[in-house]
Amino acid sequence: MVHSTPIQTTQQEICLDDIRSDKRQLPVTGRAKKRLHRRRLLKNAWIVVQLYKWPWRILRVLNQLRLRRNALAGAANVHKLVCVEGQHLWRLHLPPWESPKFDRFVHSELQRIQAHDSHADRLALAHLAITKKCPLRCEHCFEWDNLNKPEALTTSDIDTMVDNLLSVGTANIAFSGGEPMLRVHEIVNTVRRCRDESQFWVLTSGFNFTAAHAKSLKEAGLMGVVVSIDDLSPDKHDAFRGKPGSFKDALEAVKHAMDQGLVTAISTCVTRDKANLQYLRAFMDFAKDLGVGFVQLLEPKPVGHYALQDVLLREPELRAMEECFLSCNADDAYREHPIVIYHGYYQRRVGCLAAGNLGVYVDTNGDFMSCPFCHKKNGSLLSSDFEQSLNDLEAMGCDSYGQFGLS
Repeated sequence: MVHSTPIQTTQQEICLDDIRSDKRQLPVTGRAKKRLHRRRLLKNAWIVVQLYKWPWRILRVLNQLRLRRNALAGAANVHKLVCVEGQHLWRLHLPPWESPKFDRFVHSELQRIQAHDSHADRLALAHLAITKKCPLRCEHCFEWDNLNKPEALTTSDIDTMVDNLLSVGTANIAFSGGEPMLRVHEIVNTVRRCRDESQFWVLTSGFNFTAAHAKSLKEAGLMGVVVSIDDLSPDKHDAFRGKPGSFKDALEAVKHAMDQGLVTAISTCVTRDKANLQYLRAFMDFAKDLGVGFVQLLEPKPVGHYALQDVLLREPELRAMEECFLSCNADDAYREHPIVIYHGYYQRRVGCLAAGNLGVYVDTNGDFMSCPFCHKKNGSLLSSDFEQSLNDLEAMGCDSYGQFGLS
């Protein structure tokens, strides 16, 4: 049973019962998860057999696929799935197991392990910043230098960039900004036009994410929403985000997204004062209470508004982040909590998967960058030779984590 949770704020008392969605994105664990997992493993094995034919190649590739999955999810692996409208997911930005797009994802992962002749996507995820406009002034904003300047991207530019990404095979496109919901109508039209070719996501502060807009996005074919909530205290969140009422906006966006059956995650920037197990476990309890399927833990980076500041997490704080990541995904005590996504875990073990490798960031000018937190530019997605720019970006790799895989 979910209990009413009042949250104190100097502005007002917020009761989660008033905002919580009835469509909780509950984890699937235990025997049910194991049955689904066995079925998926058999399907994956059959795909490998079809693609690689020879027994020695099949065994090698299956082992490499297992190692890759474990490196991304933690050695103990994720002991649960998230169920959204009868479809099951084990990681953010992956297709549901029941979707034909998951088979396409498997083909793409296998291509990165050992080349085959079947279709594979070049990119697993592209972040596409489509607006400089934002009513917030976030403490950690990585687009700070571009914020609220004249728009560089027209509607036609957005269409061109999406089409270019689809032409090289991009499994997921996530709209960000600025605040992408300021261009919600363009997002709706793009998703409706391209929904069969990729999965689309919105990364939002919650601003302008109304019930009506959530409904329009769902009907267009949007896959999911990632809402930023950066503190358990509404007042501290609002101060971090530079806008009164932004905490309530975020909670309402979560509710509207889940009401429409959109895959829903909350993303939080874990600064040094919050990178401890007491706070992280309290945050996970809060996320469980909301009923979201995923929680994404982000580390502060010295870029944008944080440029030249001493914000990087230190060793004890990183250990707390990793312990939260592993325990919440595998321990019985957290069976009913959301799945945790923590990119820093695998980046420190297998290298950066962005920088044109599996992912890329496109800023509010249409320029390629390695990721939202690595502002190394290389070419434009609007250019006719954008594929060469993408290749060059991949060749440069990542300064922070290096770039190498398991193959």
